[in-house]
Amino acid sequence: MRSLRFGFAAFSLLALGACKDDQSGTPSGAVIPPLAFVRYFNAVGDTLALDFRAIDQIEFSQPFLAVPFRAIGLGNYQGYQAGSRRIRIFPNSTDIATAQAFLVDTTLQLTAGTYYSVIHTGFARAGSTPKQGLRVITDALPTPGANIAIRVAHVGADLGPVDIYITATATDPLPATPTFANVAYGTVQTYSTRTPGAFVIRGYAAGTTTPALFTRAAPLAPATAISGTTYVGGANAAGTVFTAMVYSAAILGSPARVNAGTGVNTTPAVVYWIDKAPPGIAP
Repeated sequence: MRSLRFGFAAFSLLALGACKDDQSGTPSGAVIPPLAFVRYFNAVGDTLALDFRAIDQIEFSQPFLAVPFRAIGLGNYQGYQAGSRRIRIFPNSTDIATAQAFLVDTTLQLTAGTYYSVIHTGFARAGSTPKQGLRVITDALPTPGANIAIRVAHVGADLGPVDIYITATATDPLPATPTFANVAYGTVQTYSTRTPGAFVIRGYAAGTTTPALFTRAAPLAPATAISGTTYVGGANAAGTVFTAMVYSAAILGSPARVNAGTGVNTTPAVVYWIDKAPPGIAP
């Protein structure tokens, strides 16, 4: 027992020494490497929820787990150690064979201080086109000041080009020309600015104005501050930066399909993602 106590004490001293600065002998904090900021979107509408994992290291490699179709990985942007990073994406399943059959095995080149949207698009089922894969977007987030900023990302794999109209309400006459015209699958538009206020996005097959593929109002900011100091952001909050992401319907009979409830995804849709919240506002 005495030798066991001695061994534990010696190990504790070694551990304490490892937490001290080599030169000064004083405790040192964790070393944070240069970080890039990564978020992950699942736009694959014919398979299970997906797991996004870095497989080259554990530290500064936050995974995004069980991300369903039309969703973002929990936490939005997360700090990833910059450099060459090995990524795999797996089906989220309790079946070992399924969970090991990764869909993507790739290397991302991440630059410190840069923000990235990793969008997983296409179809996972054999023989379906376009085949699933990653679209990596470098996000140059604007500061719109007294305005808001919005861009459109088309990730609807079985939709053709679309025209996007922005109107104040869903019943307003359409403008003479689309706000974003002939947006092709796989493209991400540059940001444009507009005056804060309620608005609706209405999408149509390019060159047509009927029928609407989708109509959806942008979310508004909460009426009061969150945690006393900051707004979540919204169409009526100056400084908010949006991506409006256009999705296909989930494929009939696939695990991605939701036929009822708040997550129904049986028709095309646009989903608003807040890329950047407005500056903090004191109560």
